[in-house]
Amino acid sequence: MEVMKVSKYYGYTPKGTVRSAVESFESKTQVQGAGGMLLGTVYVDIRDEEWAVAIAYGRAHHPKIRGPEPVYEVRYAYRPDDGDVTERMDTRQDEKMTIESEPFPSVEDFVLWSLEKEKGCITGAGN
Repeated sequence: MEVMKVSKYYGYTPKGTVRSAVESFESKTQVQGAGGMLLGTVYVDIRDEEWAVAIAYGRAHHPKIRGPEPVYEVRYAYRPDDGDVTERMDTRQDEKMTIESEPFPSVEDFVLWSLEKEKGCITGAGN
């Protein structure tokens, strides 16, 4: 049986800095969940009208297309044409959060900012 692997990057090929930041986030960032530690898997989806970074948190392993569903997901979305706001959606909450942000000069800057913002939310420093 052939196993389908989901690409973590859609519409974008990461450079060294972003790839390293994603790998570091996935290997070092853990969240305490009700049933134990959760690990996050990062997905980047870049389109002309919207840039998005999604993080799927699962138990003791990185969530994949097959296997247990993630416990929860967080998604940062930025529309380059809007310029100064980013939306953060957390599946544990009812409403999206709007975060004031400067216009991002590049996709790389947005991805790195999203990962840092998420680390801050986890530690309580980014709310």
